[in-house]
Amino acid sequence: MRQIQLSEETFRKLVKLKNHYSFQNNRVTNPKVLKVLDELKSKIFGYASSAPPEEIERISNKKSRDQLEDEMEQFQRVLNDLLVSGYDFDPRYTIDEHIKKLMETFEER
Repeated sequence: MRQIQLSEETFRKLVKLKNHYSFQNNRVTNPKVLKVLDELKSKIFGYASSAPPEEIERISNKKSRDQLEDEMEQFQRVLNDLLVSGYDFDPRYTIDEHIKKLMETFEER
């Protein structure tokens, strides 16, 4: 198997991509990250991840479009910080697996 060497900056970008992939595919398994995400959602949106859809809809319907957009932008900013925070969103999904997935994607094109 080949080995590659990465700069610290490149490694951090790769971890960010891996975490983003885990987040986008609902595969966040790290309890610490789940707790932080839930706290952020409560603070920004006014409801936690465990809120039933009816409650989310009720809360969202009380807000203006501008307020909803501002909240989404704020959440995106803090999520971007969390992606590079050093937390591993899904420890079961390794960097090696992620690199392999990236390589498969490159080879398909």
